[in-house]
Amino acid sequence: MTLEPAVLDSDTLSELSRGHPLVTRRARAYLARHGHLTVTAVSVFERLRGYRVALRAGKPFAEQLRSFQTLVATCRVLPLDAGAAEVAALIWAHLDRRWRRGLGDILIAATASHHGLPLVTRNRRDFARMARVSGVRLTLLDWSKRGPDLHLD
Repeated sequence: MTLEPAVLDSDTLSELSRGHPLVTRRARAYLARHGHLTVTAVSVFERLRGYRVALRAGKPFAEQLRSFQTLVATCRVLPLDAGAAEVAALIWAHLDRRWRRGLGDILIAATASHHGLPLVTRNRRDFARMARVSGVRLTLLDWSKRGPDLHLD
């Protein structure tokens, strides 16, 4: 298991909130070593957006929203700054129209890449494609599966 500093993607945060056993075990080990999880402002937005939409639709997600807000308060949240925006523009320019619909993922990948941090995600296919076509350096880790991590240099 890799315990180097890393950025957790929105889907990994979802798995953590659902109590996925491997993700939870790895997150606890990571916290013991680093003292906090690292996420992007984009992932925070994506998760909050989902909870707010569910609440507006009358679904009982108030407790999940509060739990997520409590978690975020303990996290290092990386902003979408000018450096990450530059990397995002590079990725965007190399993707065809169909792949550009994943703007959130582009911004998350760009933020992780700009900070030189691996991205913890279950969505290896899309992120690997972004890195491959743009030439952006992005290391991908998957805490939800057993096996080796994928590094794209």
